[in-house]
Amino acid sequence: IAQVQSLASFCSTLLGTATRIPCEVLKQRLQAGLFDNVGEAIVGTWQQDGLKGFFRGTGVTLCREVPLYVAGMGLYAESKKLAQHLLGRELEAWETIAVGALSGGIAAVITTPFDVLKTRMMTAPHGRRISTSMIAFSILQHEGPLGFFKGALPRFFWVAPLGAMNFAGYELARKAMLENEEASNEEIPKEKPTNST
Repeated sequence: IAQVQSLASFCSTLLGTATRIPCEVLKQRLQAGLFDNVGEAIVGTWQQDGLKGFFRGTGVTLCREVPLYVAGMGLYAESKKLAQHLLGRELEAWETIAVGALSGGIAAVITTPFDVLKTRMMTAPHGRRISTSMIAFSILQHEGPLGFFKGALPRFFWVAPLGAMNFAGYELARKAMLENEEASNEEIPKEKPTNST
């Protein structure tokens, strides 16, 4: 089941992230002060880089998002199983939310290096060919390995509540589907055995 959940998380994250990249590019450029407003950011990005400018950093963004949700789902499934084993019972709603928050937060910290690379890639000066490896080398050279974890603590507290809501919603949906399936099975009349002559 954990493998199926991780695969489903991978596919949905891949599609969702690919459609959100242009908004992320515009947001990063506005936050970095490269443009003053959304309209200027759209026109400026188009003039500087064309259509591909709206998808700058797609690869590294996917390297951040896919592991974030796959690792989060895996951590959540294993943490929930461990907590139930230690407590010897099903988790209460608040315990599920706590496990979800912790899983999401830890997954966020683990994937912070990709978040740093994504931000640097999307806000790099236009007109220069920049690769992820160039940015990674620059961070190592000027900031050391800890440079890849800049913003890890705020990222933990940003993603943890999202993890709590996501996994609480996931559990509610899963419970509703199981109850619906059980109700459907009860409604199916059992066939009477026929006597063979």
